[in-house]
Amino acid sequence: MTIQSVHTSLFQQGDSLEHFLFRFLPRLKEKDVVVITSKIIALSQGRIVAARSDREKDLLVKQESKKVVATPWFLLGFKDGEWRPNAGIDESNACKKLILLPKEPWRTARNLQKTLKKKYKLKRLGVLITDTRTRPLQKGTIGSVLSFFGFAPFKSYVGKKDLFGKPFKWTRVNLAQGLAAAAGLVMGEGKERTPLAIIKGAHLHFTERFNRISLFIPPSKDIYRFVYGS
Repeated sequence: MTIQSVHTSLFQQGDSLEHFLFRFLPRLKEKDVVVITSKIIALSQGRIVAARSDREKDLLVKQESKKVVATPWFLLGFKDGEWRPNAGIDESNACKKLILLPKEPWRTARNLQKTLKKKYKLKRLGVLITDTRTRPLQKGTIGSVLSFFGFAPFKSYVGKKDLFGKPFKWTRVNLAQGLAAAAGLVMGEGKERTPLAIIKGAHLHFTERFNRISLFIPPSKDIYRFVYGS
């Protein structure tokens, strides 16, 4: 498997995302996965506001979240199936503004996949929209899935046997999150200007049957709820 980052011009608020992709993406082939950072999607949707006072920013986080929990550092907002610092509102690479997460990221991934399939005359293609996350009890950030379309997100080992013949009961590898983390390493977080990447040779099942419900679980069924009390 290979991951190639794509260097581009600076994406500006209101630019056409489709024209941007057509301009900078190399010729796509069957079973490629196109990785797109959520930030340029948000910019194309106009999801950007002027920098505000801390109080106004907190109100914006609450507007963007289904639930909010205060911490000593920032507000944690529950949005799109995950807990996100400040509901995913980002000040980096924003030119003194605030960039919100994209609207309807799952529908966006599906629409982009269909557009790219048509443009490049392909039958099997994946689209992966990524964001950056922190992880509980770990330092640093990592690339993470915001949405995807066109491939199955898991490889299940349930019912298969390990090296010593013991059958797996629960293990499913989250391929979508693994690809997002790997792509994040080559796309960067600073001034690299590589908001796109192409994954080639990934061992995926290309299908259009999977959606948001397949990737996330409700807080009531999360095994860590016994730790954090949700």
